[in-house]
Amino acid sequence: MVIVIAAVFMEAILAFQYNYARNELEKELESSAMMNLTASSLRIQEVLSNAESVLSSQILHAERHVRDSRYMRMLIREIVQYDEDNLIGAVVAFRPYYYPEYGYWCELYARQTDSTIVIEQIGSPEHDYFQRDFFLSCMAGETFSWTKPYYDGEGAQAMVTSHVLPLYENGETVGVLGVDMRTIWIDKVVNAVHSYPSSFSLVLSEDGELISSPPDSTVSAALVQKIVSLFNGDEKKLEWGAQGKITHFPFYDEEKQEVGRVYCMSRQDVPRWDILFVCYDDELFGKLEKLRGYMFILAMLGLAVLSLIVWLFIRENRKRQATELSQVRIKSELRIAKDIQLKMLPDNNADAMRSKEFGWQDVGICGALLPAREVGGDLYDYFVKDAKLFFAVGDVSGKGVPAAMMMAQTMSLLRSSAPREHNPARTLRALNETLCRGNDTNMFVTLFIGVLDLPTGQLRYCNAGHDRPLIVQSANASSSDGIQMIEANPHLPVGVFENTQYEAQEMQLEAGDMLFLYTDGLTEAKNEQRQQFGLQRALEQLRACASQELTPQQVIEDMQAGVRRFVNGAEQSDDLTMLAIRYSPQHFNISLSETLQITNDVREVSRLNAFMKSVFEKMNIGASEANRLRLAIEEAVVNVIDYAYPAGETGEIDIRLLSDGQKLKVIIRDNGVPFDPTVIEETDTSLSAEERQIGGLGILLVRELMDTINYERIDGQNILTLIKDI
Repeated sequence: MVIVIAAVFMEAILAFQYNYARNELEKELESSAMMNLTASSLRIQEVLSNAESVLSSQILHAERHVRDSRYMRMLIREIVQYDEDNLIGAVVAFRPYYYPEYGYWCELYARQTDSTIVIEQIGSPEHDYFQRDFFLSCMAGETFSWTKPYYDGEGAQAMVTSHVLPLYENGETVGVLGVDMRTIWIDKVVNAVHSYPSSFSLVLSEDGELISSPPDSTVSAALVQKIVSLFNGDEKKLEWGAQGKITHFPFYDEEKQEVGRVYCMSRQDVPRWDILFVCYDDELFGKLEKLRGYMFILAMLGLAVLSLIVWLFIRENRKRQATELSQVRIKSELRIAKDIQLKMLPDNNADAMRSKEFGWQDVGICGALLPAREVGGDLYDYFVKDAKLFFAVGDVSGKGVPAAMMMAQTMSLLRSSAPREHNPARTLRALNETLCRGNDTNMFVTLFIGVLDLPTGQLRYCNAGHDRPLIVQSANASSSDGIQMIEANPHLPVGVFENTQYEAQEMQLEAGDMLFLYTDGLTEAKNEQRQQFGLQRALEQLRACASQELTPQQVIEDMQAGVRRFVNGAEQSDDLTMLAIRYSPQHFNISLSETLQITNDVREVSRLNAFMKSVFEKMNIGASEANRLRLAIEEAVVNVIDYAYPAGETGEIDIRLLSDGQKLKVIIRDNGVPFDPTVIEETDTSLSAEERQIGGLGILLVRELMDTINYERIDGQNILTLIKDI
């Protein structure tokens, strides 16, 4: 009776496990389908948005030079060159007799071939573009956005989808500017990555026509047509209406057995194509069926052999196993948490840092975090943006998992707010307000935040209850031992009181100066006699490093070695974090220097263009690169002309171009109102014109064309510095 009951019970367990596993696999399949469909939609939108951005960024330049047919030819060539992987052609077409030299027809088309870009005038009585939908819609002032794929025999000579914008002159529509994109990329995009070997994706137009199918021959055309027919069925179509939501339906073989399922999602963005993800049941559930059979056989054999002895020890054995598994799980989770926490810290690899942005060559930096337990509450972070080094060191109250969670939240808030704010005091205020909300645990964080302007060495910083950093001055410093403690006003840590006020301070770093930041885990490290390492030992260790002119990485390693020697194997009682920053600006050897002074009058732009053309010719910069540089500098100067001075007030603008043969540095000065363009959030060009915020496209263009953009307000002047590696 015991064996029979145990067998029935085991079978019930196996059935439950099978059903549970199948349900979980179905959830996994749905999640995988969601990821595949969403990823495909995002990849499609990314390619389309890039093309829209290229077209949108050039429309103003086209309208500015709309009467120059040579400029129009150059413009559509450059549009194709911006995205040669996906754009096959660009077109600009005008109303009759717009350009006298072209006569009645003027439809200029730039088509990408295998080796070059060909520009042709394809308008003719046989190709009457005046009657085409794209021309009629745009002449009516509408955007002709991403057509259903079609074969363009006159221009692209391939299957394409088109996006066209109207061209205006003095408020009147005079023509259109558009791009053609190959549709072959759709096949590659949606079938690039799949969760299962035999799964594949299809793309259908709004009216249910097949746009994309798998590029290989592993999927039969009959199966594809069958799935398309099922999708387009009247009784099914009603279920697919919700944009962006995923639904699915099964498909069967000749014996009416379900062999797979189709997941569907309608894109929310234009064009509103439907994406289908097809997968087979045997790939998901086949191994589960085999496993079920094996488990049943093994269960029966095990019952026959073990049923007489299991009851003797199973009770104690379960307790022991539960305890061991719990310990293993806890250790594993803590180890994973430690890895995640350490990966949140910045990369100390110098080559990797210098490859990110200009400015890394002006500073050496290294940090280290040694948690007292598997996870800790210390943090440090740094990055360079707009030729400014942002850095921070902090210490969360408490230890272990709660402190680690607080550390992760603080790091996330720092990285989201610091890049948009050059004033560390405002960063701390925003951080404090967020951490104070719902802080039932009464945990807080001491923080030191600094912003170092790399071209000038100006350091802005703010201290929130943290240990004051040390500065190891360069060899020509005036202090007796070359080491000073930074003067930092005391403020409360963040997370204590929501209305705490923070004030920033400033100081000047000289070439060769090194900042050393640390947490109290350094000075409070204890040996077996419970003696602390102390600030005095840290200073002595730092003096020894300074005398040897060690790099930041060597300083960190030397300090760690000194602490290890002192504690001599004693258990670490607190998290230890150190950050060393050496300011070593590279000298800019000027080989060319040209200056132009203009007033805040848009008519002065012609003088600016003539000035830039002369300088670029002296520097032997190619025409294409010169055009990009001219466009970026012109956008920056026009921004100053428009906004630096109040309406009706005349002001001067100084433009200076410097070069050392490797880089071009552009310095734009004005005495206008303070305005930092680098803190403006980048415009989301994927949004519609109605949804998009006003402004920001000019700065976005400058960021795209230049390597570095830096702003400083010095002696009542706005100083904008642009750098480009030439």
